[in-house]
This record gives sequence, C-alpha cells and structure tokens, in this order.
Amino acid sequence: MKSVTAALLLSARHHPSFFGSIARSRLFTTTLRSNSPPEPSAADIYDVVIVGGGPAGCALAGVLGSSAALADARIALVDPGKLADAMQWEPPSDTYLTRTLQITSSNKRYLDSLGLWDQCYVDRVQPYNRAIVTDALGGGKLDLEGAALELEPPPAEGHAAYMIETKNLAGGLLRSLTRSGRRVDIFERAKVVGLSTASEWPVVTLSTEQRLRTRLLVGADGGSSLVRKHAQIGTYGNKYGQYGLVATLCLEQLNQTAFQRFLPSGPIALLPFPGGFANLVWSLNADLVQLLKTAPEDAFASLVNAAFRLSPPEMEYLYSLARAGATAGEIKAETKWRLSVHANNHTDAESCLPPIVAATSPRSRTSFPLHMRVVDRLVAERVALIGDAGHVMHPLAGQGLNMGLEDVRCLAAVLEQAVLAGEDIGTLAVLSRYNKQRYLRNLAMQGVVDKVWHVFGANASPIVSARSLVMNALDCLPSIKRRLVRDMMT
Repeated sequence: MKSVTAALLLSARHHPSFFGSIARSRLFTTTLRSNSPPEPSAADIYDVVIVGGGPAGCALAGVLGSSAALADARIALVDPGKLADAMQWEPPSDTYLTRTLQITSSNKRYLDSLGLWDQCYVDRVQPYNRAIVTDALGGGKLDLEGAALELEPPPAEGHAAYMIETKNLAGGLLRSLTRSGRRVDIFERAKVVGLSTASEWPVVTLSTEQRLRTRLLVGADGGSSLVRKHAQIGTYGNKYGQYGLVATLCLEQLNQTAFQRFLPSGPIALLPFPGGFANLVWSLNADLVQLLKTAPEDAFASLVNAAFRLSPPEMEYLYSLARAGATAGEIKAETKWRLSVHANNHTDAESCLPPIVAATSPRSRTSFPLHMRVVDRLVAERVALIGDAGHVMHPLAGQGLNMGLEDVRCLAAVLEQAVLAGEDIGTLAVLSRYNKQRYLRNLAMQGVVDKVWHVFGANASPIVSARSLVMNALDCLPSIKRRLVRDMMT
C-alpha cells in the first residue's frame, strides 16, 4: 500500500517557525517594496494556498492544518488585512459589533470537535432555539418555539443556532491556528497582486514580493473573488435594489429569541445577543436606508419598535414624517402614541413580539447592498471556491456562513480521501467530487431564499393571502416545524 507521503507526492519540507515552539506557523508583515518579485523557489511551494482570511478561509486552514492525512502538506493562508488585529481583539464590554453571523448547531459542533471554537469569546455567543416569523400584510405567523428540543437526536446543548460576532469567530479561528500547533503559514497584510500558472500549478504573487506556487488554490476571498476570476468561473444573479441596514440595539429586557417580520418595504430581523443586546438586520430601499441611517438615534429606536408592531400604512406615515423633516421628538411622540394604541388593541400578540428597543448603540448603523450571485461551478483545474466566493445570497435566512462552513467540511473530506487514495489533490477529477456534493445544494438554498424574498415582497392580495395561509398552517403542524429546524441545523 502506498504511504500517505508518497501518495501526496509531497516532500517532507520543514521550515522555520515565526512563533517558535508555539506553532509551525508564521506571520509575514513585510511592507510593499518597488522591486520586482523573485521567481518562486522550493521554499515558496505549497500544497494548498487559501486566499481570504475570513471565517470560511480560517476554518478551512484550521481543518486542513490539523488533519492527520495532510500531515506532510504545506498550507498557507493569505489575506490583505492585518489578521493580528483580529487575533488580539479585546471585545468591548458595553456593546456588540454589527457584523454578526448565525451558526447552526451542526456547524458549531463541528468547529468544537476540531478545537476551533474554544478560542472564541464564548461568553459573547448567544444560543437560541426559538424563532418567530410574521407577515405584516397577511397576518401569518410561524413560531418555531421548542421545535429544536423535540428533534431526535436532540441538538448539542439543546440549541438550534448560535449568534456570534464575525470578528469574534475570525479571531478565535486565527488564535486556534497559532496556539494549537496547526501546520499553517499565515501571510497577513499580503494583497494578491497577480495570479498566473507555471507548469500547470497556480502562482500567487503577493504585495510583499513573495510568490507562492501551489498544488491547490482555494478562493475564500468573498463575492468579488480574484481567485474565481483567475479560474474564469462565470457568475450570474440579480441585484435586489435594496440595502441591508444593520445596527446594535439595547433592549429593555433580556432576550433569547430571534424575530423576523416581513414588511412590504423588506424584512426586518432582530437577533439575540447576551446581556439584553440584539443585532438588527433591516432590508430597505435606497431612499429609506439613507433616511433611517441618518435619523437621530432615539427616533431610530422608536421606528424599529414600530416596524415590528404597526401596520404597513402606519409605517409609511412615520416614514413620511421623517422625510418631511420632523424632529426626533415629533417622531417619538407619534410613534409612542401609535404603539400604545396597538398594545391596547393587541394584548394577545405581545408574547410574539420582541422586547422594546430602549436605545441604539452609538455609531453602530451601517448598510450594504443586497444581491444574489450564482457561480457556474465551484471548481476548475487546481482551483476550488468556498464561502461567498462560490455563492452570495440575501441574508434573510442567515445561512451564508453555514453554507461556507459546509463547503469547508466537504472540501476537507474530499481532500483527505484523495490523499489516502494516492491522488493529486489539485486535479479536476478530485475537485469535481466536491463540486458534485456542494454545487446543487448551494444552488437550491440560494433558490429557496430568492423565492422567499420575491414571494414576501409581493403585495397582490391572492399572494398575500396564500403565503399567510401557508404560514398559519405550518404553525399548527409540529412535525413540519421540526423538519424545518432540522433542515436549518444540518
């Protein structure tokens, strides 16, 4: 039987460690120089180069770096940012960052099993197992309370999902790379300035004047992926003509439930964090997002409370006040009166509403454009895409990172199996297995999310009635709700 080393055709190359005895990994922080980069040498040859130091790229580096099958492989992680900042990040005690992620129980358990979770600040992670979804126009409601706990087998720790700040997860993953002896070289502040092919292997040219020749190039570099463009993998999709407005909210009481309401102007979601904080994700047209981003903080908090409770015509009236230049006091007074009337007339609905927003964290509001991007395929010869480099979709389902982590799990398994079978991990024959397992699943999730956005964005009475009828019917069917939670978790 072939040995793993012979099967991989990898030389047993050993190289100096930047972190000494802590780990066989190093940080390159060389500043840009004007002279031409040198030709690649033996020291610059890698088996896997991962471009992109976000959560998906760091997770893949951690998985491959700890794999026994890839023990002789040289792995590099490249990112233009200062990754040391994420590793050394000290979280604030009085707020949460606006860039957040939802992780399913299955993916959290996977990261935990590899020692990639415990380096995060777990006290800033909020587990939850209840989500309430409502339709503002049709009155439909879907309450997933307790559905996760009824699954067989039950999820880890009894939770369906976890909310975590992006920087917390990325920092934890990076710390795990440097503190656990994982075999990964880290190139930070190293922008990819060129991608070419030499002797059929990709060559990555960095702004640090280094060139990395690699058996397999992995693109984890986001929606505008340079790796994807180098591989000439086409994309298609559509822009939603909306922006996602995000903010950190301070609630009047503690909360462990996720809330989402579909408004004619776009869905609004309130996602729980510890200590009575919450993350807001609100899809809005360009004019509204600018209006709400610049509204006074106390007026904005009032409008968020209204968006989860008042009718669409009432919300339009409040928007018109803001457009007309009403003061924060006038908006708050009008909103307070309308909310009091709503509370008196809908006492039975309070249990399905989020806690009142007391304030917005200062300077936490920001926005980003919403679109869907589908790739023609996830692989090319010696190239594989993971995460947003391979799929971008609307955040309404909170599945973007989970799809990326599932890419990581699948690609790592395919590479390990190829090594044990004595195959070259960069060939299209090997990478096609990854594409076969992940492409259609990603495409299906993107399609479902896109259809949900279009269905709930429609205002025609027959569609409004039909979608609310379906929601209310599902709410009465525990077995179907369990299936929805199972699909979300796995």
